[in-house]
Amino acid sequence: MRRYLPLGIIVWLAVSALFPATTLAGTQDFALVNHTGFAIYEIYISETANDSWEEDVLGENILPNGGRLDIAFADRSACLWDIKVVDEDDADVTWTSIDLCAASVVVLTCNDSGECTAQWE
Repeated sequence: MRRYLPLGIIVWLAVSALFPATTLAGTQDFALVNHTGFAIYEIYISETANDSWEEDVLGENILPNGGRLDIAFADRSACLWDIKVVDEDDADVTWTSIDLCAASVVVLTCNDSGECTAQWE
């Protein structure tokens, strides 16, 4: 007696094979836009509940003022994240409790008096 896989499973397997990045993409994937007024030399992103920062996502790169960086996650379930950036003088700014499950773009801004905010959409 022959057994057949249901059509839904066959379609899912075919789509997974053709587009593996889609199946592994994190809900928290977002674009980070730098409107701080300064170049960013380091970016750290960590779950809000975590007491330590993960690795610098920029590596050797620099994100200039006005620049944009796409950040992708894999196999993460947390929605609330903190972002810390460091400038060329090692001064840092931290934004906390950003809901990356609800955000596709996060814009970091600082005004002339040094107040910094994050807006997401």
